Amino acid sequence: MELVQIGGERAKNVLVLMSDTGGGHRASAEAIRDAFRIEFGDSYRVFVKDLCKEHAGWPLNNMERSYKFMVKHTQLWKMAFHSTYPRWVHCFYLAAMASFYAKKVEAGLKKYKPDIIISVHPLMQHIPLWVLKWQGLQKKVVFVTVITDLNTCHPTWFHTGVNRCYCPSEEVSKRALLDGLEPSQIRVFGLPIRPSFCRAVLVKDDLRKELEMDPELPAVLLMGGGEGMGPVKKTAKAHGEALFDEELGQPIGQIVIICG
Repeated sequence: MELVQIGGERAKNVLVLMSDTGGGHRASAEAIRDAFRIEFGDSYRVFVKDLCKEHAGWPLNNMERSYKFMVKHTQLWKMAFHSTYPRWVHCFYLAAMASFYAKKVEAGLKKYKPDIIISVHPLMQHIPLWVLKWQGLQKKVVFVTVITDLNTCHPTWFHTGVNRCYCPSEEVSKRALLDGLEPSQIRVFGLPIRPSFCRAVLVKDDLRKELEMDPELPAVLLMGGGEGMGPVKKTAKAHGEALFDEELGQPIGQIVIICG
């Protein structure tokens, strides 16, 4: 792979690891890529890749299809989520996968020669970090996790070997502490947002008026993700009932629902 030279020095390579298990991971990865381009220009070359899909074998190369199947069968999703929740279970599983596919993932890492690795997926910490340790590169390659779940995070998101773990909320940062990360490793920064969105000039009162919302009532945001995961309609109805005060005969809140 040809490396670009900037001012006599090669451009630093940033490898963003993601998987298309839902649209949020890719959206976050591309938002980070776009932000690098705006802030640093050609000083960094950013690659958004799914190393497991490109280089590993089953079941790692089949996560996207498995995820879409489980989203349609929510009981399977619940079983997979909760059965792998204990640390010893997912650590054993991922360590086994790492040892089995280490050579193939190593080939992927060597291909992009990363100076910085950014993971935006819960299953993209353990195996790459294991490979970096095996290569003796843990101190040479900066490894960062950017969590894209606002609240209910699976513990596979949290790995004590990362340089930084960027959390989207205080609630997630507390979970990171409980899972063994040090305060010096944790930063609360919100979710990655595409530059075209974060640079827009938005006035909250004007937006509420445009969306025909009550300017005074608190609002609840409900999202089902790109795959429409979860009983969105049922949840919306339950929130609607909870946000109506029967005694007062009027709403005490309002709902904004993002579909897809």
